[in-house]
Amino acid sequence: MGKSFVLFMASFRHMRIDILAILAMVVINSAVNIIVHVSIPDNNNTQVSLGNLLTILLIVMAISLPLTFFRRVINLGATRKQYYSGLIVTYSFWAALFSLLNIVWLKLEVGFLREYIETFNIIEIFHWDQFNVVGMFLYQFGAYMLLISILNLLCSCWRHVLGWVIWILLIAAISIGTSIASLRSELADGLLTLLFNDSLVQGFGLTMGISLLLLAAGWWFTSRRTI
Repeated sequence: MGKSFVLFMASFRHMRIDILAILAMVVINSAVNIIVHVSIPDNNNTQVSLGNLLTILLIVMAISLPLTFFRRVINLGATRKQYYSGLIVTYSFWAALFSLLNIVWLKLEVGFLREYIETFNIIEIFHWDQFNVVGMFLYQFGAYMLLISILNLLCSCWRHVLGWVIWILLIAAISIGTSIASLRSELADGLLTLLFNDSLVQGFGLTMGISLLLLAAGWWFTSRRTI
């Protein structure tokens, strides 16, 4: 755990420019929205929740760390196992943090901010607000880890021949699945089961189960990855 924590702190320093850039983007976006709202009082445009905007960091992190952080820590003497365990700690921490942040921010929006400006929050879009606070946290955490694990796998496997196969199959699946009506229906049903599930046990179980499988696949590629 000690080495994982050291790698977590190293990943935080590695991501500091990305964190500052995302914070700056969110501040600018919020400032523009406030100016527009004040200048045009009758403007009814719905804004993306501030908490949701900050969650973009999870996407950036799941791409940046496998692509650029790996070589850096391996060259500094870390093993692949240490790197990957540190990566999982990092992913889990940020997924949990943003799950909590979005719940707190939703409460603030519903109780105060929406008197002045209309916003939408992914917790409401995916109907995770039908659960209690613990349920909202768990479903978000599972969904965020699913997204992170997909991106981590794609960015960890790109130098391996089998990784190219995964990329080709994914692109083909997206192209075919969105162009054929019957497959679009199956795809929609799958997304509904994953992200809009009325059962917390099923929703969290599926998202976390798939996440663990994808993280295991990411480790398989990482253990064979060249510097």
